[in-house]
Amino acid sequence: MAINTEKSQLGVGSGNILSWDTIDKLKEADTKALVKPLETKIQDNLTKQKDLTAITTLLSTFKANVSNLTSDNTYLRRDANATGSGSVSVTANAGVAEQNMSLSVQQLATHDSYQSKTFSLRNESVFNTDVSFGISIGGKDYVINADSSTTLEGLAEKINEATEGKVQAKILNVGGAAGAESFRLVIQSAETGSANAMSFYSISSGGSGGASHTSDDTTLEALGFYFDKASAPSTGGTQTDKDSHGNTIQRLTLKKPDDIKDKGDNVGSQLDVAKDAKFKYNGIDITRSSNTVDDLILGVSLTLNKVDKEGESTNVNITQSTEGILEDIQAMVESYNSLINNINEATKYDSETGLAGTFQGVREITSITTELNKIINGVSKDGKSLADFGITLTKDGLLTLDSSVLNDMINTKFDEFKSFFSSETKFTNVTAFGDKKIEWNEDIKGKLTINGVEIDINIEKDFKDKDGKTLTNGEAEKAKKNALLKAIANASGLSDISASFDKDGKLVLKGSGGVDIEIKGDSNFLDKLGLKEQKLDGKTEIIGGFFKGLNDTINGLIGTNGTLTTYEENLTNSHKSLTQSKEQRQKELDTKYTTMAEKWSQYDTIIAKLESQMNTVNGMIEAARNANK
Repeated sequence: MAINTEKSQLGVGSGNILSWDTIDKLKEADTKALVKPLETKIQDNLTKQKDLTAITTLLSTFKANVSNLTSDNTYLRRDANATGSGSVSVTANAGVAEQNMSLSVQQLATHDSYQSKTFSLRNESVFNTDVSFGISIGGKDYVINADSSTTLEGLAEKINEATEGKVQAKILNVGGAAGAESFRLVIQSAETGSANAMSFYSISSGGSGGASHTSDDTTLEALGFYFDKASAPSTGGTQTDKDSHGNTIQRLTLKKPDDIKDKGDNVGSQLDVAKDAKFKYNGIDITRSSNTVDDLILGVSLTLNKVDKEGESTNVNITQSTEGILEDIQAMVESYNSLINNINEATKYDSETGLAGTFQGVREITSITTELNKIINGVSKDGKSLADFGITLTKDGLLTLDSSVLNDMINTKFDEFKSFFSSETKFTNVTAFGDKKIEWNEDIKGKLTINGVEIDINIEKDFKDKDGKTLTNGEAEKAKKNALLKAIANASGLSDISASFDKDGKLVLKGSGGVDIEIKGDSNFLDKLGLKEQKLDGKTEIIGGFFKGLNDTINGLIGTNGTLTTYEENLTNSHKSLTQSKEQRQKELDTKYTTMAEKWSQYDTIIAKLESQMNTVNGMIEAARNANK
């Protein structure tokens, strides 16, 4: 940057010698020699950081693809192939045992549902007076309060709100003759199954039971529902009962269609009766409340679609799934080739043009291909190589895949395929044993800390059940043990720790999944539990698999302490250092030439004075010379 862009020279005295242009040229020369090399290095550093990010991203993608092939989960996938009537759909989670099953559906689970008579408007008032009635479902009673202004739509909202979602009420436009609209209120149980059957009741007196008004067995005729007179309760006596809220009620029974023929066509009716699903599993009769069954076989979910005809069934074969494995192999090959092509481009050197890639001669990058190929070209302990699975290296160092060879290995020698690619996770679990039986004839109160999770234990000597009754003898000890086990089991963050008692009544804490067990707490309280402060180290180990070595190699490149991770840190630090050096040199040059300009300005003033004095002397000499002529 020029120090002064308005003046071409310092002053009248210096002529063209001490000019601003001269200073600018000198500064430009120094900048080119001292600053520009640093700017070039900074730009090279930024280019390397950008290109390194591209390489590490490709390595991460390659690692993810390799991990898919080494993971146990890849080889635990299951297919559920169904033949036959298609009455049942089956899905199986990873790891489910391979098996066959025969399924035949006799009955689908259904909702309990009712429809009202038709109304001309959805906002038409339903009742002529204020009423309260009840709906029972799932062993619970729900009170619906309505008034003379409650519309059909408003009643649906009241039912939904009052029943806490157990009953679903909605308005349907069912149409009518000549395009006319008509509406029905549909009341349906939210869940299927016989346990979700609905019933209605009238309320003769409310009291403190949540009913604002009363009703009788004719109240719901406003919806087109006609009920028989309430039957007497099972206890005998009058035709009255109490609901769960304390209201005096009458249980109602919907009349059969044949009994209300005189009421015309516009009446309410029951659309469906709540029923359980019934089906046969390998000849065994099974009943469930839902058409989705996920508790029959662990990890297997059944969806019942339709009822089978006589002699029909669905046969399901749960087998090892190979779907997606070929795609995983192809993805691995493609990600490897993308990585190698990128590395080749970044490390190349053209002797004719003299052009070099970003990382030409950089050992951290040039060594990647060599390290990976040590594994790619290797042989497993049983003499297998990638070539046995249709995967080979070309002369360009890229992978090529013969899908026919690979498919043959997957379909005919899957165990060999799995053994070559997959790894096994082995856990060494630890157990903390109590050293004495817990004495339950005293309070067990204190804080137990397991793996950093603090558990508040509060078990009183006089232990009471849920009804407040003090337990004694064996019942009390059993209940106290269960209370302690429950406190540990329910502690948040301890899913890998289980608690139990051995035959001698000693507390046992067992880890799973290779987790550590660390016990802390007050020594006196721990002693009551038969425990002591200690830490037991679990262990997780990845064993076997040809590609495990490949995974380890990649981790050695881009892991926390990996070669490329360190190289990236060095580039970042170098960029920071170069930037600081550039800024410092630029500052020094600015100071240098500012000082120079100031000094040159002073010299300019002196020269100007000397020139003025010289002109004066020359004038005197010339005048004297002229006087002597």
